[in-house]
Amino acid sequence: MTVIRICNLLNSINLQDITIVKTMKSPPAGVRLVMEAVCVLKGIKADRINDPSGSGKKIEDFWGPSKKLLGDMKFLENLKAYDKDNIPSAIMKTIRDKYIPNPDFKPERVALASTACEGLCKWVIAMDQYDRVAKVVAPKKEALAIAMGEYNAAMSQLEKKRAALREVQARLQVLTEELETNKRRKIELENKVDLCSKKLERAEQLIGGLGGEKERWTEAAHSLGIRYNHLTGDVLLSSGVVAYLGAFTSAYRQEQIRCWLETMKNSNLACSTNFSLVATLGNPVEIRAWNIA
Repeated sequence: MTVIRICNLLNSINLQDITIVKTMKSPPAGVRLVMEAVCVLKGIKADRINDPSGSGKKIEDFWGPSKKLLGDMKFLENLKAYDKDNIPSAIMKTIRDKYIPNPDFKPERVALASTACEGLCKWVIAMDQYDRVAKVVAPKKEALAIAMGEYNAAMSQLEKKRAALREVQARLQVLTEELETNKRRKIELENKVDLCSKKLERAEQLIGGLGGEKERWTEAAHSLGIRYNHLTGDVLLSSGVVAYLGAFTSAYRQEQIRCWLETMKNSNLACSTNFSLVATLGNPVEIRAWNIA
């Protein structure tokens, strides 16, 4: 039975009905029985009185404590706030052994004597039902709490592992991107190496093809160097030939040129030993063009 239903049972009892029960001089057996059960649940001890039958013995009587209990203005509020989750086992054993099985302890029978006690009877029965459920549910709640604790701990560890996994995945992504970048760079470098190898091969072929030209170009460079050194003297001789020897015969011109060469040699003026006016002042291309024409 839920806490709300238990409170509703007590809400059905009004103060006027409580007052009627409290003022009873000779309460019916059903009323006494219900109030005894309420006192037992509240842990209230019975009074020790003389046996009305005249046996001379002392008997337990709950009616005196019951009237005091009913006289408490917070009686119903205290019942609503009753600690139903921690009812002592001894009290519940008494309730179950002495009152619950009693055929007179039935709400419909108690209702014939008192409406208030009917509600109290239902409350006592509700306490019994609640305690039975609580005794079964409590271990399960405890086990559930332990399981939830273990679950939360496991989930916490799982989340840590997931976070670590996310870090590893992020690092893996970075490394993968770096790998792809390096692969592309490797391909580019391989292409460059291949291109350079081809260029080197072509250069070697070109150098090999030009190997025979080396000596010719070396000789040409040497010849040009000599002609450069003799250029001043050759131009001087050419000027003399043009200026003075044009009217003379070829034999005379050659003889005069030899004389000038000797004079220039003695004067330390460099000039070609095989001086030629055509070689010094002529243009081979124009001369060839003249010959063709």
